[in-house]
Amino acid sequence: MSKLSGPGTERAVSGTRSVVLTCLAITILDGVDLIMFGAVLPTLLESEQWGITTASAGLIGSLSLFGMMAGAMLAGYITDRIGRRPVVLACIASFSLFTGLCAIAPNLESFGLFRLIAGLGFGGALPTLIALTQEYVKVDRRQFYNGVIQTGFPIGGVLVSIAAIFMIPAFGWKVMFAAGGILGVVLFVIAFRHLPESIAFFTSKGRHEEARALAERYAIDAGAESGMALDQSRRVDTEAKSGLKVLFAPGNRIATIMFPLITFFGLLVSYGMNTWIPQMLRSSGYDLGSALAFLLAFNLGSGIGMVVITGLADRLGSRPVISVSFIGGAVAVAALTLQPAQALVFGLVLLIGFCASSTTAVYGFVGVFYPAVARGTALGLAVGLGRLGGIVGPILTGLIMGSVLGANWAYYAFAIAGAAAAVLVALVPRTTRAPIEAPVAVEKAAEPA
Repeated sequence: MSKLSGPGTERAVSGTRSVVLTCLAITILDGVDLIMFGAVLPTLLESEQWGITTASAGLIGSLSLFGMMAGAMLAGYITDRIGRRPVVLACIASFSLFTGLCAIAPNLESFGLFRLIAGLGFGGALPTLIALTQEYVKVDRRQFYNGVIQTGFPIGGVLVSIAAIFMIPAFGWKVMFAAGGILGVVLFVIAFRHLPESIAFFTSKGRHEEARALAERYAIDAGAESGMALDQSRRVDTEAKSGLKVLFAPGNRIATIMFPLITFFGLLVSYGMNTWIPQMLRSSGYDLGSALAFLLAFNLGSGIGMVVITGLADRLGSRPVISVSFIGGAVAVAALTLQPAQALVFGLVLLIGFCASSTTAVYGFVGVFYPAVARGTALGLAVGLGRLGGIVGPILTGLIMGSVLGANWAYYAFAIAGAAAAVLVALVPRTTRAPIEAPVAVEKAAEPA
């Protein structure tokens, strides 16, 4: 049986495409909102809006990151209890409303509060979107589509950077936040109409009739986890289990601790390099123009890596691909201490950005490691606690750069972090658990590497 219902392949592909494209659109808006403050910050500082200083600007940036961390963990837990769709819609509403309110904030304190609450929204969206996407695509392509939807972050960053060039001089910085809020409202309407609930979630809660109705509407493929879950529900009632109990059950406990550590080290490298690589390379003797080109190379490599590494993880297994990628990045970072020729540095930075996107594949690894009943909670912990690395990375690099150690030791710190992530990935316990009970051929494809 290739399809569970509906008139063949076209409807099944259409249902899958609807989920993937809607999740991609949401992460693009996430990327827009994430970069928004950085795009308007030079204007805020130059105009001394509300008496803002570099110190207070840093605090506001940190508030947003802490909001993202808390939002990821909270939403990840809630989505396993009440479903994916309501959590995603609540996240869109939150970051749209409070991003829009930033345009009319009366003072710096209100602006910071709005950024914090907006952070809760777009931080909570990611683990839920990964969980939902992985449940609607074929099990042997879950990593790849996880990478596809996360390309929305660099796409959103590029869009807001281009928009800022034209909109801020013409209309002022407030129009950026107003436009972000309006885009969020439009996206909320689209998601409300086109984003389904997880069939795997319905079946895990014993809501089989709702699951079958949704499968009829989207013509779910039997090779997708949702299709497999629905097929299982026809044969035997499934028992609802607590996501937290699954995370800390024997066989999962070590992985539940290790995944947040892996994302911590991965994001330490990504955020630290994104923040400091121009200055690090300038201190190594390269001119500012070249240093900015290197920043572009880092993000270009990161965008490519998101889809290539996740695609390879589907074919070769998450564990070896992610481990090798982290090691490759660590070696490339260490090579920068040799101060090679500028052309070679460009290639090395491109490779570092490519390998730094391994964190995207780590999120996918988390998603395929745990069953649907615990997937949101597991992703929330990995994404949320891992954000601490994104906070620590720029701070640690700044401390090293401001000391007598200099840029070389910053490179060494990134290399050590990448190597540590690679070792932890390799040590994640193996499991033969498939996402749900399914025919052997499909189950084999569903096993995490």
